[in-house]
Amino acid sequence: MTSTFPHDYPTARLAFREAAIHANAQLDKLVHPQQGRQGEELAIDLAWLGPRGARKVLVSVSGTHGIEGLYGSGCQVGWLMQRAGQALPSDTAVLLVHALNPYGFSYLRRVNEDNIDINRNCIDFSDPLPANPDYETVHPWLLPPQWDERSQLQLKAQLLAYAERVGVRAASKAISGGQHHHADGVFYGGQAPCWSNQQLQVLASRYLQTAQVIAVLDHHTGLGPAGHTELICRHPVGSRSLELARQWWGADVTSPALGESATVVVSGNVRMAFEVLCPQARVVAIALEVGTQAQALVRHALFADNWLYQRGQPHSAQGDVIRQQVRDAFFVDTPAWRDGVFQRAMQLWQQAIDGLQAAA
Repeated sequence: MTSTFPHDYPTARLAFREAAIHANAQLDKLVHPQQGRQGEELAIDLAWLGPRGARKVLVSVSGTHGIEGLYGSGCQVGWLMQRAGQALPSDTAVLLVHALNPYGFSYLRRVNEDNIDINRNCIDFSDPLPANPDYETVHPWLLPPQWDERSQLQLKAQLLAYAERVGVRAASKAISGGQHHHADGVFYGGQAPCWSNQQLQVLASRYLQTAQVIAVLDHHTGLGPAGHTELICRHPVGSRSLELARQWWGADVTSPALGESATVVVSGNVRMAFEVLCPQARVVAIALEVGTQAQALVRHALFADNWLYQRGQPHSAQGDVIRQQVRDAFFVDTPAWRDGVFQRAMQLWQQAIDGLQAAA
């Protein structure tokens, strides 16, 4: 099934819709106000399998971080192809959310049309914005006037010295913990709900109000050893949802709050929004985080991409080079990587369905 991994967003969208039709899923779409990089329609496509009033629902999300939809979409299409003609357990449904960030998917970026990291945007904006004062130190370094060999070497030296001064964990938190005051910066969470965040509210209202138990699988890449799938669970320590996650998926479930994860604790991630959007349900949510390259290379690709769209020329030879750099940082296009991560994903999907049956 590794042939299900797409080359780009238009290919992914077509394959998803065709696979959903073949599996007799109900199709829906939430159309984005902008067009894609190739002039194509952008949309969040939704596929529903099972009874509409099901109490147990598996929600699969791809493309929260745009470019990472290359992995997530491939898993969704492959699952649909495998499930065609097969019945789900009774009182169980599956909602596939394809390309939550269609702009980022189309443009091969991690962020959305407003340079927002959607996984930092799902917060209560009536409260004071989360603070990350240490980001103020690193922000100027990440946007040099030029993006050339000299400036990149200088940036690496600055970040290395910073990590040595404050510690690796604190430096990581400063950079990737999320920030809401520099719209031209990295890991920007925005100052209001973005379009994709608003569509989460629409789809939850449309599809999930009768659910009593919801399993959420949000597909990501870019952290951890190449090919390994970490299962990041942000439910509170000691919570029933964290306990269920460990029961359903086992030893690969990690808690950032306990310092077990490759990621730091951040606010506003998509999968935890389902707890707010579906207060009537028990939500058990994880991110499937698949490793690609060394973390330093992944972050450098993100810094390059941000510089390109803030100070560079996206439609240029340099832009093409950086886009390929970003693609390589979030999708390893080799048979071994594709086959391994796909098989692991299918195992985790099945464990989610099994867990829903046990929890109901």
